[in-house]
Amino acid sequence: MALAAATAFVAPRAELRAGLVTVDHQLQEGSGERAVSVARIGSEMGLGPSEVLTVTVGTEGGPEAAAREARYAALSEAAERLRAAAVLLGHTRDDQAETVLLGLARGSGTRSLSGMASVAAIYRRPLLGIPRATTVAACGALGLRPWDDPHNEDPRFTRVRVRRRVLPVLEAELGPGVAEALARTAAMAREDADALDEWADSAYEKLRSKRYRRVGEAAGDGVGEAARRREAADGAEGGDRGGSAVRSPVGDPRAGGGPAAHALARAESRGSARGSVRRPAVWHPDIRHQSHPVRNHRWTLPTWAMTWKKVLIPEDELQAKIKELAARIDEDYAGKEVLLVGVLKGAVMVMADLARALHVPVQMDWMAVSSYGAGTKSSGVVRVLKDLDTDILNRHVLIVEDIIDSGLTLHWLLENLKSRNPASLEICAALRKPDAVKVPIDVKYVGFDIPSEFVIGYGLDYAERYRNLPFIGTLAPHVYR
Repeated sequence: MALAAATAFVAPRAELRAGLVTVDHQLQEGSGERAVSVARIGSEMGLGPSEVLTVTVGTEGGPEAAAREARYAALSEAAERLRAAAVLLGHTRDDQAETVLLGLARGSGTRSLSGMASVAAIYRRPLLGIPRATTVAACGALGLRPWDDPHNEDPRFTRVRVRRRVLPVLEAELGPGVAEALARTAAMAREDADALDEWADSAYEKLRSKRYRRVGEAAGDGVGEAARRREAADGAEGGDRGGSAVRSPVGDPRAGGGPAAHALARAESRGSARGSVRRPAVWHPDIRHQSHPVRNHRWTLPTWAMTWKKVLIPEDELQAKIKELAARIDEDYAGKEVLLVGVLKGAVMVMADLARALHVPVQMDWMAVSSYGAGTKSSGVVRVLKDLDTDILNRHVLIVEDIIDSGLTLHWLLENLKSRNPASLEICAALRKPDAVKVPIDVKYVGFDIPSEFVIGYGLDYAERYRNLPFIGTLAPHVYR
């Protein structure tokens, strides 16, 4: 009910249409009447449509798993029928802590320890960083009386025992804050698991490409040409599906075993398992693969790239500005060697173009950092995922950034690098949002100051898409709201 009230408040102010659905599992007497009451309250809040989804719960996997499967199937069907862009779920930080404990007890691996994702396909969990007590207090302050499900007190259910017995013992023995710490562990575990998946996917693609080349070399020109056609077909048809197992035209090179073969087998197995659920981040049924009408460049955009709103900075202006910045840097660092430090992944494009435009001697190195908080915005709490390979003692260091938004992560990075005693330390950023900056940062080289809009292209992404666009554009609000 707290989530419904918050959504009813925010949605009209953000010019969004929001409704409410409540699931009746038919597991308790009177559940139908209570579900109707919840839907009525949703209508009174201004959420429309407000519906009851009645489901039949099976027995496979136990009562909790069966109820969850039935619930999500009903939500998925309702989202498709109502053309919903997102489904908001009311899970709290306490729910996340319980999920992590259950995963730990079951020994289910890193993915299980990472708990519930704040964003997963169409599902969003905006309360995942908020304790349950806060949502209860919010309902009380608003005069709402949510129904307490008796199943939430039934010790037959494993999650109830974790909630009522295990967590209180941990809090009593280890002190307060256990639930918060478990939720934080989930966030870090998810980042690590995502990174491992990304590296595994990259290794899989490299191994797959090498397979075709080896096949061609071993079997002669005729089969080699067939292999190249097969590889091209895989690229055209596979897209971003995650891929099913790739079969060689002349047998399976994994038959001989070895570490690479086993790694490929694991990657293919993972790709096959994901193939049914992975899809482009944004899609519209009325848009087809087509050339974009922006003049001065030939650029063919795939379906997912057609949801940007407008071009904010064209390609020619970007490249002119990079050359202008390079000329200033050449003048300031005349007679010196510059170490360019790029921040992955966004700075890849500007780093490459800037390095090519410079005439002073340069070296390049990279850092990857991750900042996280209770929501989707940076908190300034930073983890180093990849450190520099180069000692910067007495070096002239120039940090290269794609964009300065809040500045929190960059501020931390500056302090970190200053502690390593470089001869000089400056910043070059392609873009800056002056209205979004939360901490003062002295940026010596700035390409463009831009408004606080969601921008994509030239290294900037949304859900890992759009980085390869050669211009800076703004994303249509319906994509990320």
